[in-house]
Amino acid sequence: MSSCASSSSVRLNSMKMQERRLALPLLGVLVWVLSIHSGTYAGATLLPIPITGAGLLRTSADQREPPLPHAYDRLLVTPSDLNDSVVFAERILDTLHRLEANLVSAKVILKDGTPSQGEFAAGTPEVEALQRGRQALRAVEASIQLVVHMCGSMSFNYKDCARFMNRFSLDGTPLGSSCEHLTKKCTAEEYGYMYRSGDGLCNNGKNGAWGEAFTAYARLLPADYLDGIRIPHRAVNKRPLPNPRLVSLTLVTNTGIPTRDLTLAVMQWGQFLEHDLSRTAVSVMRRRYNRYLYRSCQEFQAIGENDMFLLILLLLSFDGVHSDNTIRCCNSDNYNLSPRYIHPLCSPIEVPASDEYYHKHNVGCMNFVRSVPAVRSDCSFGHAEQLNQATHFLDGSQIYGATANKTASLRAFYSGRLKVSKAQFPPLSSHPTKDCLVSSDSDVCFTSGDSRVNFEPVLTAMHTLWFREHNRIADRLATLNKDWDDEVIFQEARRIVIAEIQHITYNEWMNKVLAPRYVRIINRLADYSPNTNPSVSNSFATSVMRAMKSLYSGKIWLVKEGRLENASVLNLHEHYNRPGVIQKPGVLDEILRGFTTQSSQKLDFAFTDDLVNKLYSDGNYGYDQLSLDIARGRDHGLPGYNQFRELCGYPLATSFEDFSDVMSQENIEALQKIYNDPADVDLIIGGLAETPHASSVFGPTFSCIAADQLLRTRRGDRFFYSNPWQPKPFTSEQLKEIKKTTFARIICDNAEDIKQMQPEAFKKLSDSNKLVNCDNESLIPKLNFIPWANTRDKYSY
Repeated sequence: MSSCASSSSVRLNSMKMQERRLALPLLGVLVWVLSIHSGTYAGATLLPIPITGAGLLRTSADQREPPLPHAYDRLLVTPSDLNDSVVFAERILDTLHRLEANLVSAKVILKDGTPSQGEFAAGTPEVEALQRGRQALRAVEASIQLVVHMCGSMSFNYKDCARFMNRFSLDGTPLGSSCEHLTKKCTAEEYGYMYRSGDGLCNNGKNGAWGEAFTAYARLLPADYLDGIRIPHRAVNKRPLPNPRLVSLTLVTNTGIPTRDLTLAVMQWGQFLEHDLSRTAVSVMRRRYNRYLYRSCQEFQAIGENDMFLLILLLLSFDGVHSDNTIRCCNSDNYNLSPRYIHPLCSPIEVPASDEYYHKHNVGCMNFVRSVPAVRSDCSFGHAEQLNQATHFLDGSQIYGATANKTASLRAFYSGRLKVSKAQFPPLSSHPTKDCLVSSDSDVCFTSGDSRVNFEPVLTAMHTLWFREHNRIADRLATLNKDWDDEVIFQEARRIVIAEIQHITYNEWMNKVLAPRYVRIINRLADYSPNTNPSVSNSFATSVMRAMKSLYSGKIWLVKEGRLENASVLNLHEHYNRPGVIQKPGVLDEILRGFTTQSSQKLDFAFTDDLVNKLYSDGNYGYDQLSLDIARGRDHGLPGYNQFRELCGYPLATSFEDFSDVMSQENIEALQKIYNDPADVDLIIGGLAETPHASSVFGPTFSCIAADQLLRTRRGDRFFYSNPWQPKPFTSEQLKEIKKTTFARIICDNAEDIKQMQPEAFKKLSDSNKLVNCDNESLIPKLNFIPWANTRDKYSY
């Protein structure tokens, strides 16, 4: 490899100046495709002014962006050009495999037990994500080649050229098969099946792939990339945006302000909801290298000088979505790698010189690997899109998984039950040292439908509650219906669990995080519409829900039954991906009492040190959650806060003072310290800086984005529990029982020995929300399962 690299270097140094002019627009060019076509956007957001500021969001690319210059009308792209670009992309892939083989051979991969391994565990890609990601990879590499080939020698703007390539379909090229899942035509049997599919397919009859797992996030605004393909955009002054860690260091305070009336359960349910709706996959390297290991440098050099130049540029932009060989972007001493060992997908966060904490721990680099790409929803060439491993529906995929194989691995296959480990906890992982930050395969590490089950003990407690709730319901159904087999019991229990999650989200939680006017709009427009695309927006998944980490506390209260005193506290940073503590006698109940007693923090720049310095701590240091989330937003091409602010009905700011309609002067001044222009402010940062609405967790812009998503998630789901037009709707008697569900009841029914709970678990104890006995069914209603008895004829299939 070194001789090849040396030869390549000589060739590059000898290139003519006119060839080098391509370097700027293509350096770091990335690999995914973000559609600005009909069907890729989130569909019409049904929220009227002032929530979106523009009524229905239009789905046409031409309506969203300025028309292309007339010169593009004369640009002829032939089928041969499209096919040649795909062939070129395959050559790029072949060459990258050799580079990755050398990285693996040199052991430039993540080390178990480190913060970088903890970060990777949260975004571990599933097999299906890798398979689809590879197809997306080829499509974008081909798109890059098209832009270079068709526009590189002309005075075209690369962003415009990338938009122009959106007009051309992958259909008819060797990549045409990569879109078969996007054009899924549901059969009458599939569409009429009484239970929702595990992967989200065929929820919508005309658009079978809407909401399916392993498809692209939607867009509320067109993606913003420097080159129109995948290079993160720059500041208005053309310089790089501020270093994410520097942004965090400048803005974050450690003096959290608790809310007056909300418990930490609000944050925890929000995280549980986020994991139900979104799961971004982190890229990895491909395992199969053998047929590339013996290629000679002569073969490598035979590509040709001009193509070699493009090859090097494209390698810099390559997404190695290929296997479980992880990508390491920092060396073993936590500083920058030597250039020969840098994977093209690496985008490490450098530690600024002013960072006293990290320099004290000799850390100069945070690992950051770019996300797995997705094939564009309109199956076209073009710019980058990211893949969602969860279904886009609120359907318990974090419990049950989003693939048939995952669901099967979690089922007991008797009496409709899910597998559980000792003391009715979720099943144990087969690979603890990979899935958790533990030192031995005998250590406790759980598995669930989502790999983040072990993130911290309170989240593990949430998964435990719902595994138990499923099995509790399955046992009741089996007792009432002796003739039901395992499959019917499982599907009926799953159906009820999903209904409970949906009811709690829209009847309890939503009222706590959104202002009443948003709640009224969502409830008024809630009826199912087959024209509503439920797909999760990139901005909701990557910024709004990630910002809720601000609600965390660094201390997890363990509270005794009377709520008068704490048993003890857990330090959050000591338990990332180390869930064993939850199995100690009494701890689960103490956690459940704790997060329904402890105050939630406010959504602001106050982050606990456990999140901004000690995330996935190895006992020495950890990572910075906010820095990682800022970097991920840029990686995904999210436009700046100012553009989303305008989308949501506020004037486009031309000065920082224009933010005064939604921000305090203190926060405006804080933003000015780190950003040069209001247009440069990252979405997640602008959202955190806004003053929350009264009776709301979020400020105006995040409220707009969250309300849009919550409406489409409900309105676009044919199987939403209250929809009477699904194949087998709940009966009126069954609906009446489901609507009794409260989070307090879920805790009472599935804890070890909790005797009392306040009726509104998301609200703090008060004179109007006192502790009551769990057997008080008038204040904490209990479901009656009699309406599900003796209904085998209704549930045959």
